[in-house]
Amino acid sequence: MQLQRSFPELRKRGMGLAAISYDAPATLKAFADARGITFPMLSDEASSTIKQYNLLNAQATGRIAGIPYPGTLVLDARGVVLSRSFEESYQERASAASLITTAHSAGATGSRPSDTPHLTVTTATSDPVVTPGTRFSLIIDVAPKAKMHVYSPDQTAYIPVSVSLNDDDAIKPQPPKFPASELYVFKPLNERQRVYSKPFRILQDVTVTLAPAVRERARAAGATLTVTGTLNYQACDDQVCYRPSSVPLSWTVRLEPLAR
Repeated sequence: MQLQRSFPELRKRGMGLAAISYDAPATLKAFADARGITFPMLSDEASSTIKQYNLLNAQATGRIAGIPYPGTLVLDARGVVLSRSFEESYQERASAASLITTAHSAGATGSRPSDTPHLTVTTATSDPVVTPGTRFSLIIDVAPKAKMHVYSPDQTAYIPVSVSLNDDDAIKPQPPKFPASELYVFKPLNERQRVYSKPFRILQDVTVTLAPAVRERARAAGATLTVTGTLNYQACDDQVCYRPSSVPLSWTVRLEPLAR
């Protein structure tokens, strides 16, 4: 189970983990015992807490009546919400590792570096293993070389750094997340530009789809999921701007079936 896999890393970072479910305590205990879950699982059997937070999925009926929209809250030691993530489908949710990566700019696994004349690009993922419905982060760490900079997405009139993923029915991409840029003054023209001249990280969240073909693929022994794309940019130094360039990107994770 994805949360249990992430639990040791959470504890290493001084973080705790608790899951809230509408299931009865006996059901949760049986589930935890069967899967070796060691973090607290809290029963909201009447869905009272779920309703109090306005998270009840009113469309869910029959045996799944009472379920919430799946979500994850990250709290600090004072109980202040630092981040939150919610999904519409009860079978889709952000992985704990992807939330760590977002909140702490860490947690990358499976790093793969690529070098160009202008910068070094390293790709990694927040999770080494995913299942259908998992939302996880594709990580792109970019390190401009000495005296180089690339333009940020909020810079107009120049070609900004961007990420594009190749079409794949197995994933649903979210908009990429870029860090805050820095101000650069190009003295020969007295231009003020928004750039990245220091190492920075781009996070590209994707959700593994719940399509029947993807579920069937996940049941195969040794199944993997590979996502490919491109990093596009134009690099400049303090004297010249170079031709626009592209770097191929690739990430591979293990694909496992949903726990039943």
